[in-house]
Amino acid sequence: MFVDSHTHLTRLEVSPEEAVEGAAEAGVIAVVNIGTDVEDSKRGAELAAVLPNVYSSAGIHPHNAGTYTASDLEALAELSESPGVVALGEVGLDYYRGDWSGEIQRALFEDVISLANDTRLPLIIHSRKAFPDTFAILARARVPVVLHCFEGGEPEAQEATERGYYVGLAGNVTYKNSKTAEVLHALDPERILVETDAPYLSPQAVRKETNEPKNVVHTARFVAERIGMDEEEFGTLTSRNARNVFGLPLEV
Repeated sequence: MFVDSHTHLTRLEVSPEEAVEGAAEAGVIAVVNIGTDVEDSKRGAELAAVLPNVYSSAGIHPHNAGTYTASDLEALAELSESPGVVALGEVGLDYYRGDWSGEIQRALFEDVISLANDTRLPLIIHSRKAFPDTFAILARARVPVVLHCFEGGEPEAQEATERGYYVGLAGNVTYKNSKTAEVLHALDPERILVETDAPYLSPQAVRKETNEPKNVVHTARFVAERIGMDEEEFGTLTSRNARNVFGLPLEV
């Protein structure tokens, strides 16, 4: 059994219904859809309300930081009360693309952390080329933290472990040049999640294909081999981790 802890059902080439069905056939027992702006988050909440074993988050991606308003934060607060919404995010910092200034991104990030502290929902973090600032700002968080699509090396892995953060491993960890693949031993197994970030970052085994939630099994297989764990045992472990951080009603 597996849980895809981070996917974008509204952006796939197939319908959300087809994606969830295909994932279930592959042994994926739950999917967490991720919101990237208010409208996307609303759609995710709607999907979580009607699709079996689908949950969602409400967030504003740093790529959208420059357009957020106080009313958007109010909308996230309202969405946080929806039954299928289990986290806030993704939110964070992206200094790689630089669509918006660091100041604007940090303002949004701090606002959503404050909202998470109020709602007691976990945070799903996007951090690209921004670990020092990300870790500094996250010191204010009083809720569980998930570092989505973790791309850190040894220092970042150690700090994440020391802070008790959950680490989401996506298909890019299977790529030849992944430095994260070399430091998996530094991660706390009780804090590892597997994810697809579909339709992006297809695992190496299916890299020529557009990603879907079902492909989380390839990433799980890769990581399990690297850390010397049986694939089935690793699937149960990461599913339990997802249950714990997101409060999912799963029997694992």
